[in-house]
Amino acid sequence: MNTTIKKLESLDYVQFHFTTIFGDLKSVEFPAAIWDDMLEGTGVDGSSLGFLKTEQSDLRVLPDMESLAVMPWDTRVGRFICDVTDNDNKPHTTCSRSILKKVIAQAKDMGFEYKTRPELEWYFLNEDNTPADTGGYMDTLPYDSLSHLRRTVIDDLREMGIGVKTIHHENGPGQQEFEFTVDDALKQSDNVQTAKMITKTEAAIEGVVASFMAKPLPDEAGSGLHIHQYLTKNGENIFADPEEGVSEFLVNFVGGIMEHVDAMTTVLNPTTNSYKRLVPGYEAPVYKSWGVANRTALIRIPGYEKQARVEYRAPDCSTNIYLASALLLAAGLDGVRRKLEPNAPTRENVEKMSPKRRKELGITQLPASLGEALEHMEKSSFVRSVLGNEMVEIFIEQKQREMKEYNEAAKLGEQSAHAWEMKKYRDRA
Repeated sequence: MNTTIKKLESLDYVQFHFTTIFGDLKSVEFPAAIWDDMLEGTGVDGSSLGFLKTEQSDLRVLPDMESLAVMPWDTRVGRFICDVTDNDNKPHTTCSRSILKKVIAQAKDMGFEYKTRPELEWYFLNEDNTPADTGGYMDTLPYDSLSHLRRTVIDDLREMGIGVKTIHHENGPGQQEFEFTVDDALKQSDNVQTAKMITKTEAAIEGVVASFMAKPLPDEAGSGLHIHQYLTKNGENIFADPEEGVSEFLVNFVGGIMEHVDAMTTVLNPTTNSYKRLVPGYEAPVYKSWGVANRTALIRIPGYEKQARVEYRAPDCSTNIYLASALLLAAGLDGVRRKLEPNAPTRENVEKMSPKRRKELGITQLPASLGEALEHMEKSSFVRSVLGNEMVEIFIEQKQREMKEYNEAAKLGEQSAHAWEMKKYRDRA
């Protein structure tokens, strides 16, 4: 708290950052001189921000006092990450950050600590939607011509106390990637929101667009958000087994995700464009499979590190990272509680398997469209138990509206459909 007060003394302005149901980062700003009046948060219009129905509009945003950081591009300004509350400062049912807190608390009641390490992929594009560089996978200069911009983003992240592991050019022209270091799932979700804001801001300053859209270029690789998950008990990695390599806990955790994955996919892949990425031929998972060291599987257990972990490879950056983390953890814990067994693991290339071989291994396909995913979500008592009925109903209503708009555009042809998606998702994903 003393560190926070000291930081505040050097600021002229403070921003309260908070996340909507659909993952948009929002902000309200005030002069630092009135900080004492803002300690208990400030009111926002919940209906205008999509948290509530119109007749219930008043909400508050309450700062997490440990989250203060200074904006690298304007050191007069600091920001707090906030929870969304009711007028009594109690967590609101549609606050995604509070939902993740609740599931993390359930894990702690079981003796577990949950950490994550996301990988973010995105494109640097010109305003005309062409790639802003000509690089390919892990290229160097001169092809990786925006490496300096990527470093600026990483410098900003590190300056704000966010750990970064590796950074490099990805497969597509203009496509980038970096990985975070391991951190607690709540703080890591805050980190993802901050990282997307920083990337978009620094790109805009450079005169290019940073798009986290799943598939902005139809003929190039899609951009994902792989989530590496770690579960510990008393400081020990319970996913690891000295003899077997992976533990029964890990198998049951995977079993829980497999049990609920269809119903969770609407949140993990929440746009019509998300399903343009989840197609064969572009290294994105299409089938519900898992295995050690298998980069074609939906759930990969990396084979080159001693610390066993679960990498879920389907999400893209249009997901609400708080809800994605909450659902993955809740599903995994359900698998641990019920000792659920997933389908058979495989090291084979799942995309190249014959339908007969996939059937032998119990491998089926992920939802192939937003509409199909919504049907699973609507029927899922599990998703409703994690997210709450109010959030699920608002989510479904909004996504059905998006599908209707997309289908109207698609009637005019594929180009029209893609143009609609670019206008809807390019800057906002």
